Amino acid sequence: MKTKKRSNKLTIGEIVAYSLGSLGREFSNNCINAFFLVYLCIYQGLNPMVLTVAFVLAKLWDAFNDPMLATLVNNTKKSRFGRYRPWVLAGAIVNAVVIVAMFSPVSFDSVALRYVYYLGAYVLWGMSFTVLDVPFWTMLPTIADTTDDRNKASSMAKLVGGFGGFLVGMLGTSFILPMFASQGMMKAYQYLGMATGLVLIVFLLATVLFVREKIDLPHENVSLKYILSTFKENDQLRAYAGSLIFFLTGTTIALNQILYLYTYCYEDGADYLPKAFSYTLFWVIACTGQGIAMMFYSWIVKKLPREKIYGMSFLACIVSYILLFAVFFFLKPGNGDMKIYWLNTVLVALSGAFLMTASGLNQIGSTVMIADIVDYGEWKTGKRGDSVMFSVQTLILKFASAIASLILGIGITVSGLPTVTDLPVIDAETGAVANVQLFTDENDKYLVKDETVYKNLSEMDGVGEENLVKVAEDESIISKDGLTVLRAFMFLTPIPLTIVGYVIYNKKYWLYGEKYDKIKAEIDAKRKEEETEE
Repeated sequence: MKTKKRSNKLTIGEIVAYSLGSLGREFSNNCINAFFLVYLCIYQGLNPMVLTVAFVLAKLWDAFNDPMLATLVNNTKKSRFGRYRPWVLAGAIVNAVVIVAMFSPVSFDSVALRYVYYLGAYVLWGMSFTVLDVPFWTMLPTIADTTDDRNKASSMAKLVGGFGGFLVGMLGTSFILPMFASQGMMKAYQYLGMATGLVLIVFLLATVLFVREKIDLPHENVSLKYILSTFKENDQLRAYAGSLIFFLTGTTIALNQILYLYTYCYEDGADYLPKAFSYTLFWVIACTGQGIAMMFYSWIVKKLPREKIYGMSFLACIVSYILLFAVFFFLKPGNGDMKIYWLNTVLVALSGAFLMTASGLNQIGSTVMIADIVDYGEWKTGKRGDSVMFSVQTLILKFASAIASLILGIGITVSGLPTVTDLPVIDAETGAVANVQLFTDENDKYLVKDETVYKNLSEMDGVGEENLVKVAEDESIISKDGLTVLRAFMFLTPIPLTIVGYVIYNKKYWLYGEKYDKIKAEIDAKRKEEETEE
C-alpha cells in the first residue's frame, strides 16, 4: 500500500500563524523602545543621560551575547516539537514576565538600587527577546524550502509585525495610559506592561502550535570558534552584515528623531491640532506605505529582480532623508492657520511613508538574503549553523540601534534641547486635573507660554511662581540655532551612512540570480546523494 507523501509546500494557514508570531514579538520590541525610557525618566525620576549611556552599553552587550545564545539554540537536539519552537515558547514566557517587571514600580529608597533594578531588567529583556527572536527567524528555512515561499512568509511576517509595532503605540497612547491615568501613571504603565506580555504569549502560541518544522535540514553542533570562522570564510555574510549595519543605523536615527521634531518644531500649532494627533497621523500614513510595500512584495519581486529591489531601498531612503530634511527645515509655523498646520503634518507623514516603504522592502529582502546565505555557507563550508546565521540579523539590529542611540544623544546634547516633563496641572477654580507637557530649563524651571497654565501652576502647591519662567507668545522655547542643529544633524547624518551601506552591497554582494540557483541545485543534489548512500 502506498503512503501519501506529506507536502513541504507552505500553506496559507502556516503563513498566517507565522505572521501572528511576528506581531507578538514586535509588540514586545516596540513597547520597550517607545515607552520604557519615558517611564524611567518621567515617572521614576532617573537621569536621561545616565540612562542613554547605560542603554547603549546594554545594547552592545546584548548584541555580542546574541551569537552565544544562538549557539545554545543551534546545538539543541531536535524534539518531536521541533528544534526551534520550544525555544520560541520559553523565550516568550520569560520575556513577558520581564516586561511586567520592567513597568512595575519599586519601593527602593536608594536611587542606585532603582538603576540596578531597571537596567538589570532591561538586559534580561534583551537576552530573553533573543531567545525567542533567533529561533523564530531560524525556522524560516525549515518551513519554506523555496525562495518564493520564503518571500511570502517573510513579507507577510514583516507586514503583520510592523502592524504590531504600530498597534502597541496606538494602544498605549490612546487607550491604556489615558484609561488608567486616574489610578496614577505608574499603575497605568504597569497595565501596559501586562497587556504587552499577554499579547506576546498569545500570538507566539499561534506560531508554536500551528507552524510545522517540516523540512529536515543538515545540522551540526557549532562552537563560538565556528562563529568567528564563519565570518572569516563566508564573504557574503560579511557583505550582508556590513551593508545592513549602515542602513539600519541611518533609518533608526531618522525614525527615532521624528518624535523630537514633533515635540519641538510643532509648538506653534499645538493649540489647534494636538501634537499627539499629529504624531499618530504621521505613523498611520507612514506605516500604510510600509504595509503596502510588504503586502505586494511577492508581486513586485516577480516584476523586478530581488537584488534590484534591495538596492533601490537604499537609494529610496536617501531620497526620503532629503525630503524630510527639506520639509522640517522649511516648516512654516501654523500661527492659528489650520491649513498650514495640516499641510505640514501631511507633508511630513508622506515623506515618512516614503522612508517606511523603502525600509519595508529592505526588511523583507534582508530576511530572505540571510536564508540564502545559510545555504551558501553549507555549500562553501559543509556546515549550516542556521541559528548562528540568523542571530546575525538580531546582532546587527541591536548594534545599529546602539550606534544610533549614541549619535542621537550627541545631537540632542549639541542642540541644547530643554527637557520635556509631563505635569498634572490643577485648575484653581474648577479643581480639574489635566496632564500638560511642559519644557524645563537647565535650572529645572518650567517654561510656560499659555497664560491660563501659568496662572494655575503659580497657584499650585509645590510649584509656585518662583519655579516658573514666562515665555512670550512670539518667542520660541528652543533657540533657532538649536532647531537648526537638530534638523540638520538628524537628517544629514543618515545620508552618508546609507551611501556607504549601498556601496558595500553593490560591490561585495553577489548571491542572487543564476549564481544562487546554481549553488542551491548543487546543495540539493548533494543531499539526495547522501540520502541514497544511507
